[in-house]
Amino acid sequence: MIFIARTRRNALEVVRWMKRRSFFEIVGDILQAAKNGAKKTRIMYSSNLNHVLIEEYLAYLLGAGFLRKGDSFHTTEKGLQFLQAYQTLELLLNTRN
Repeated sequence: MIFIARTRRNALEVVRWMKRRSFFEIVGDILQAAKNGAKKTRIMYSSNLNHVLIEEYLAYLLGAGFLRKGDSFHTTEKGLQFLQAYQTLELLLNTRN
């Protein structure tokens, strides 16, 4: 897919949009999607991952105790603590003095 940027600002937005996400960004997206309970498909679409990757991340997060599985996936208290800490760090890194 090719994007044509009309201004420098648009070009920077395209570059920012196209950059790869870190492990922590993906985990944050998954935990946020599962906060109020979500099926695997909903989490996959919300976090923009394919089936293979969502399987790997869900297995990791279940094993680490960040998610629990019933009829759907739910973020645990430990997962909520991670999400809060991650969002705080993201806010600190993105604010300018």
